[in-house]
Amino acid sequence: MWGVIGAVATLTGPYGTYEVMTLPQRALFWALFVGLAIVVGRGTRVALETFMPGRPAWVGDVVHVGTTVPVITLVVLGLVPVMPGAEALVLPSGVSVTGSVLAIVLIVLGFRRAVRIEPTVNGNGEPQPRLAERLPRERRGPILRLSGRDHHVEVVTTQGTVTLRMRLADAIREMEPFEGYSTHRSHWVARQAIERIERESGAKWWVVLRNGDRVPLSRKYRPDLEAARVVDTL
Repeated sequence: MWGVIGAVATLTGPYGTYEVMTLPQRALFWALFVGLAIVVGRGTRVALETFMPGRPAWVGDVVHVGTTVPVITLVVLGLVPVMPGAEALVLPSGVSVTGSVLAIVLIVLGFRRAVRIEPTVNGNGEPQPRLAERLPRERRGPILRLSGRDHHVEVVTTQGTVTLRMRLADAIREMEPFEGYSTHRSHWVARQAIERIERESGAKWWVVLRNGDRVPLSRKYRPDLEAARVVDTL
């Protein structure tokens, strides 16, 4: 994103930089500016992960926009007057800069949502799904299962259990691209966590996980596990 946004800004020359700067000057200016913007945005997200680990996604986006837009706007208003050739420019107003920055930040947020960039890692450097960003750092082991209860989701990892206020369907989407299966309308399990399938008398089936948890397997979802050949004895 740094390279793409910096290249586009270098070629198009926003805020009059095209007219007053050479190509190398624009490349350096926008590389520094975009880099700073990314650092501010990422710093905001790290702070959110540290102090608000169980936040709803929309809260994180609001805080991110509310923090990033003013900071970047102030940086633009501070840099434009001192850049080479600024005396020949009509300096942009604070309102116009704020509008431009807000539009860019919203586009970047939408891009992140669409392609799910910025993967997280746990303490061992192993990749984690986006859902892991919502968990306290000490609980970021591999996610074994999700269980929905009212408007909350219980997230079970190898490092413990965390309850988040969100919908189960949203939590499952944030597990992508990690493979897993819904076993019941209120339960989802990671494929790597499945140890075996148990059948009790009658029609009761259970998915047993490697941590010993037993998750119900309903008739509706059983064909999905059969088709995936998760366990050959189904």
